[in-house]
Amino acid sequence: MKKLNKALLISSLLIGSLAVSPSVLAESHTKAGMKKEATKVLVPAKPVVSKEQDKANKKAIVTKAKSQTDLLKEVNKDVAEGFKDVIEATKLIKEDKIKEAIKKLQAATGKFDIALAANPDLGLIPVAGSVVVSELITTPQSVKEQVSLAKDFLDDSKVQAARAILAPLQDDMVTRTTLLPMTTYPDAIKLATKMLVDGKKDAAIATLATAMSTFVEEVSVVPLSLIRAEAMIVAASELDKEKEKDKALLLLDAAQQQLEVATALGYTTKDTDLYEGLKDQIKALKKEITGGNVVEKLYSKLKKSFANLIHKKSEKKSDK
Repeated sequence: MKKLNKALLISSLLIGSLAVSPSVLAESHTKAGMKKEATKVLVPAKPVVSKEQDKANKKAIVTKAKSQTDLLKEVNKDVAEGFKDVIEATKLIKEDKIKEAIKKLQAATGKFDIALAANPDLGLIPVAGSVVVSELITTPQSVKEQVSLAKDFLDDSKVQAARAILAPLQDDMVTRTTLLPMTTYPDAIKLATKMLVDGKKDAAIATLATAMSTFVEEVSVVPLSLIRAEAMIVAASELDKEKEKDKALLLLDAAQQQLEVATALGYTTKDTDLYEGLKDQIKALKKEITGGNVVEKLYSKLKKSFANLIHKKSEKKSDK
């Protein structure tokens, strides 16, 4: 199998007892406005986008979620089957079916050995994961007003009221992938098998538990506003630069607003320069369109910048 790549880190595999129905992997939640008082409601404004463009934006988000789920199917088959055998063996041990458990662990070891023989450099292999989409339809100003309102509540020590306002301010695609460490896991399974053969059931259980604790969980968070902005840029680039300048400018304005939403929601903290660079490129493109100059190269550069940033957002990692 090829070395684990970034595409695999943002996908989902359904295996054995860890399996999840594809229908629940991608969940979409639209957040509503928050109340400060019973008589005062803060209604978040919505960005001005045509129905056609809104449909295109949603399609872009759904497509991204699906691609993240589908790409993990490239996982090493022998490792996946071996992992499933270990899960089944663990259940058999709890049922005190030691002989059956030993056979399952031996089968798992055989599959791990086959995988390593084919590729001795195997490292972290995906074995399970999920994709969750939380959608927030809003404007930069609305987010700022809600954050300001939450600050007022905190100043009054009304923590729960502030929490109720801040909790829905999520507009992203979060993917979590559990990875099996091939440098240590197969050896742990061999050791657990030997312990069972020697009648050391408790020690075997402890070893298996330790092996599970060595799994790594990788998490990526991609702001949906970034995906929307990218979709708008693509749509603008496909318009006739002479006959549809106004439509292109509206799309670029909307893309610019989406980047502002990402900033207001705090997704730009570690990538401020990259986001500012995108905003500057959009401004330059709008100026060129208005001036009637050739814009193909600017569109190409901007689309590449978006792709690079989304790619970067998909590399976040944390140990389980």
